Amino acid sequence: MKFKWPSEWKDSDAMSYFISDFTSSAVRPSRKLAFWSTLICDVCLYRKSPFVTLDDLKRCLAWRGNPPHCLDGVLDDMLTKHTVVTCPKLTETWSQWGLGILMSPITSVWQKIIPDASEQKFVVLSVLEECTSKVLTHIHSNSVTLLYTAKEWHEMMGLFIHHSNLENFTKYLIFQRHITTYGDPLSLVKVRAKSERGVSQINQVDVAIGVALATQDMLEARIKHLREQVHEFHAAAVTAMGRNRAEALANLRRKKMYEKSLVNQEGALNNTESLLLQLQESQQQKIVISTLKVGADALNQNKVSLSTVDNIMDQLEEYKEYEDDLNSALALDTTSSADDTALSEELAALLADNAHSPPAKKLACHVVAPNVIDLTGDEGYIPSTPSSGNITSVLSTSEEDELAFIESQLSRCPDPVPSDTVSGDGATPTRDQLARDPPARDTMSRAPEFDECEHPVERESAPKEVTARLSPELRRKPGRKLVGTLAME
Repeated sequence: MKFKWPSEWKDSDAMSYFISDFTSSAVRPSRKLAFWSTLICDVCLYRKSPFVTLDDLKRCLAWRGNPPHCLDGVLDDMLTKHTVVTCPKLTETWSQWGLGILMSPITSVWQKIIPDASEQKFVVLSVLEECTSKVLTHIHSNSVTLLYTAKEWHEMMGLFIHHSNLENFTKYLIFQRHITTYGDPLSLVKVRAKSERGVSQINQVDVAIGVALATQDMLEARIKHLREQVHEFHAAAVTAMGRNRAEALANLRRKKMYEKSLVNQEGALNNTESLLLQLQESQQQKIVISTLKVGADALNQNKVSLSTVDNIMDQLEEYKEYEDDLNSALALDTTSSADDTALSEELAALLADNAHSPPAKKLACHVVAPNVIDLTGDEGYIPSTPSSGNITSVLSTSEEDELAFIESQLSRCPDPVPSDTVSGDGATPTRDQLARDPPARDTMSRAPEFDECEHPVERESAPKEVTARLSPELRRKPGRKLVGTLAME
């Protein structure tokens, strides 16, 4: 996969500006700084090399054979922004950092006397963190074991880091407590588990596993070599069998010797693999036991005694009883029996008064003449439809007002009797007879006009004369008001 250069890389005018040096150390265009800073990070990530020198950058970032003249200023700006650090500061402790501050005046003077910036190594922090993340993700996702021999470690690191940076990268991982090593030279590497914040120290079991792994690698290489020798001597014996019998016998003798050694080495390899399996199982059992112990301690801390549970249940029961008593107290009737007695006496008095009061009188209205209204009987009449005559309105008042009005009208008008109600002997029936034997309905079908009344009501006493006209068949039902159809003058 080829590196993808930025689009400005093909623009001659733009690159002439970018590779030129800064006109002033105090004024550095941000566009040029951002261009080279981004390009340096991308190139280092592509090369798997977070550790670089100034000369390396000038060689790999040369444009058409012309190295950038502004890289000194770009690296100085990146150092100020802490996106790049020098290699010694990468693994610097707090004591070393304090000593560096005290020695900074002397160091700056020494650097001015002996400038060696071209050979000084710089570390691009973003690239270094990206490579570290890739290595740990690969180990935690694809590897069964966290223990590696030096050979296995170097082979795996070649996938993520350039071989020239392997030593510095291993030191950085040790400083960050991602790995720990054993032996000098390096013979064993242990990586921290995914759930650990830092790697644990290599113990005796780890050393035994490392030795077994190294022995296994050695035996596998030896067995491979012996098999090659066996095949080689077998081929030589077959070749010399036709022309030189003694040589063929010698090759067969060597073949037998190597076959015997091969059998011994294979047996040793089997024993080594069995020992390695037991060591790994013991290590896994230790991890399982440690996990179970942590879980048991947590359960013991969360364990609740039976007496505590009984106390809690008793408290809940007491609170429930208290709540029931409180609700009963709140619902208690606070009215006294004396108040109930007084209210009962008052209710009895009201019932007695209602029993002694006379019932409402029901009246029956009969029109015996145009200007005469007869009130008899116990039934009242309620007009459902207006009677014939000059009716202009319907008046509805209380029974007392209607009775007073009708009595005033009766006091002014005499009681003329229609001719058809006079008996054959010429005697005029009394009011009681009329009440018992009312006139026929057809005699009441048409009332005489107001002017035909023999005894008209005086206009002086009543400016608006009113005559109540009720049909005999219109009866007032009990409980309703007396309503009459009134004829206005």
